[in-house]
Amino acid sequence: MQVFQRTIAKEITFSGIGLHTGKKVNVKLLPAPPDTGIVFVRTDISNLPSIKVSPKYLSKLYYATNLSNGEISVQTVEHLMAALSAFGIDNLFVYLDSEELPILDGSSAPYVYLFEDSGVKEQKKKRKYLKLTKEISIEHDNKRIKAEPFEELIIDNTISFDHTYKKIRYQRLVYSHNLENFKEISKARTFCFYHEVEALRAAGLARGGSLENAIVIDKYDILNESGLRMENEFVAHKTLDLVGDLYILGYPLLAKVTAYRTGHALNATLVKTIYQEKAYEVVELEAKSQKITTSLLGNEEAYRKTLRESPAF
Repeated sequence: MQVFQRTIAKEITFSGIGLHTGKKVNVKLLPAPPDTGIVFVRTDISNLPSIKVSPKYLSKLYYATNLSNGEISVQTVEHLMAALSAFGIDNLFVYLDSEELPILDGSSAPYVYLFEDSGVKEQKKKRKYLKLTKEISIEHDNKRIKAEPFEELIIDNTISFDHTYKKIRYQRLVYSHNLENFKEISKARTFCFYHEVEALRAAGLARGGSLENAIVIDKYDILNESGLRMENEFVAHKTLDLVGDLYILGYPLLAKVTAYRTGHALNATLVKTIYQEKAYEVVELEAKSQKITTSLLGNEEAYRKTLRESPAF
């Protein structure tokens, strides 16, 4: 685990189509000072309103992880958040000119490429971790997720679907969170069932979805001619989503997370419960021994000052 905070070493720009809105969006990632956190800034709105990643802003968790603070919303943040978690990026300004991040190829692999190309920069302030202090369990409609105190982030994730396509009936992945392991699951794409597509579009969702950015499963097989990228791509993507959703806590979580048939809504309930019940202590690592020590949360006013002085898009 890393001792000091990180940001990206240089500016990153990219564009694409939102999975649910179908709108084109341009994105610029800029380095941010220590204790800034991950901050989204809407450049399509004249006063450049922003939203800092926090569990209190989680909203509309239907087929995506979205943030809203009453002034602005930012949708489908989970694939970016997962990659930021894996690269240990604590501080970043994300400028975007629409309400939804681009889906790219449906995975986090493009972010891995972008962050490896830009590089990461170590900062002088210590990184803060959330060390879970008690077990938290959430269960709903035969779906469940549990977090237990642990010294690192471990995820034991199982998916199960009542479906004729055997590769999605049952898959399990035990994942230890580090960059090399994340690179493997980062290639896994989002997926949906063909019979859901019309309902999703009727609800105003999946307007930018296609076989170029999602796996689509019909009654018997997948419709993607290129096939799967890996045998366990379905559970790997659900694990990728979970990594991103957990990073909404604002700091990396130290816990063992066991999940069965979980999704964004259940993940968010876990994150909100940990946050609202303050079921954690904020800790740092000592530089030499990497011994965990307690610390205080970052200064909110310092964050606000940083944002006011940040460069425009």
